[in-house]
Amino acid sequence: MSDDDDLEAEVRELRDEVDALHTRITALESALDTDPPPSTEDEAASTAVESDTVEAKSGSPDGSEPAPETSETADSDTPPDERNWERDIGMKWLGGVGGLALVVGVVFFIRLAIEAGYLGPLGRVLTGTAGGPVLLASGRYAAERQGYDRWGRLVAGTGLAIAYFSVYAAYGFESYRTAIGTPLWTVLLALTVLVAATAALSVRDHAPAVAGEAFLLGYVTAYVGLDASTFVVSPAYVVLLTAGLVTIAAVRPWSRLVLGSVLPAYVLHIAWLETVEPPESVAAAVLVATFAIYAAGVYALRASDRTDRWHRRLVDATTGLNAVFAAVLLERTVPNLVPTAPDGVAVGAVGLALGGVYAVTESRLGQRDSAAGVLAVALLAVSVVLAADPFLATVGLLLLLSGALVVGSRRNAGAVRLGGHLVAVGTVAKLLAVDATRLPAFSLADPLATAMGRPAAYLLSIAVFYALARWSGGVSATVPATEREFSVATPYTWTATGLAVVLLGLELSGAGLSVAWAVLGLAFVGVGLALDDRSRRLQGVVVLGLVTTKVFLYDTQGLDTLARTLSFLVLGGILLVASYAYARWQGEEPLRRLSG
Repeated sequence: MSDDDDLEAEVRELRDEVDALHTRITALESALDTDPPPSTEDEAASTAVESDTVEAKSGSPDGSEPAPETSETADSDTPPDERNWERDIGMKWLGGVGGLALVVGVVFFIRLAIEAGYLGPLGRVLTGTAGGPVLLASGRYAAERQGYDRWGRLVAGTGLAIAYFSVYAAYGFESYRTAIGTPLWTVLLALTVLVAATAALSVRDHAPAVAGEAFLLGYVTAYVGLDASTFVVSPAYVVLLTAGLVTIAAVRPWSRLVLGSVLPAYVLHIAWLETVEPPESVAAAVLVATFAIYAAGVYALRASDRTDRWHRRLVDATTGLNAVFAAVLLERTVPNLVPTAPDGVAVGAVGLALGGVYAVTESRLGQRDSAAGVLAVALLAVSVVLAADPFLATVGLLLLLSGALVVGSRRNAGAVRLGGHLVAVGTVAKLLAVDATRLPAFSLADPLATAMGRPAAYLLSIAVFYALARWSGGVSATVPATEREFSVATPYTWTATGLAVVLLGLELSGAGLSVAWAVLGLAFVGVGLALDDRSRRLQGVVVLGLVTTKVFLYDTQGLDTLARTLSFLVLGGILLVASYAYARWQGEEPLRRLSG
């Protein structure tokens, strides 16, 4: 046999093997599509194929869903130099914009049909309601049967959105409502069915893109229909959309979809309040329902098996946006509903609700909603500022600050402690920006005003800050970026000293201020030497440096001869006393003492 004959024989054998493999693959694909009972001979092969399919979908050998959703995070996990930007633009962005343009086109077509007399209202609604599912089915067929996954899901989402709009128009537009006589319950029921269908299909198909586009275009539908809506349909529709997303989150932890819906949902609430001007009770009820739905969604996302950092950040951002929007809008609505309610009551109520969320996540899930804990303390602080006059607001902030630090330390609640630290920063900012100018200064002629004036506010704050510094002397905190630890007492002691310097600067001037600062600096140096406290010694040195700078740069030019002379004499004497005290304190081993 020649070499050519051998080669031809080998080629024939390879062709036979390829044909056999092709026949086997076709049989396996047919078995997977029709799902017949496996025969004894093919049972092992079918089991292997099913196992591979489950692992490909779940990304884990045991078939459980991975912590991060592959379909949601695949693009972001791909290195930038390996991503196909042309594919993303051609399929994702062009398809998404095309879907949006198609929905908007349907909206304008319906308006044109109204003006030109095409199809009656019932015919338009039925056309859109039937056409939407056709697009949905076509998109799912293209994704599942033909392999055009991304494009097919965009088309499916567009079909759902068109169906949303058509059903919404049956009652949301007054002319349609009058011509068709559609009952409200029918429209709400149909919208509920559509939202449920969207949730079920997106979960079944592992397709966050379908849910994302459908719900986004659903919000667009609600916005387009605001000019003709009643005070019932628009908010009910938005609440249904939000509840649908949260339902999906309970099954698939697609945190990006939930976060992405917060802004359009609350913007629609704002537009609805401005356009329709509903009764205050209805507006408050809708806002409370929306806040509660998103709180439940955050709980469901935290209860999922997904624990990656990106997921946690998205969930924290959802908590923050939900709380801020709800607090602002409820604070605007509640005073009109209850005229006697004090300012800040709605913000405080949202803060208390977040405190409850923080406690529930700790007890039920074994984890703490850090964003809820921090925001609970922060919103309570805002409510105190809104409800009280400047002096009482400062007192309330100091009480809240102390309570947050004590509770956070005893229950080891880091989020509550962090919220307390933020309240401390806000309290200092209020003292400097508000209390320094709005509260009355010290006056012997008006003791009552002095007792609730600027000196009292500052002295009370200084005392609380020093007390908290002493109470938390052994507590340390870690800087996240550097992993370095520092004493919590240090910033509180330095802040209290700074407030004392500011208070003297507000109440005194000229040589009197220089003398007061010099005495204060000497007192800190003396206490620091007596207690061997380096922090207090450094605070005294800083204050003495400040007064020295003032005396040499300002007092020499801005004061008369007598005041200038007094400033220099007092400063010189105090600096000499401080220097002598340092010399006696150092003893025989000054380097060792100073380095301690």
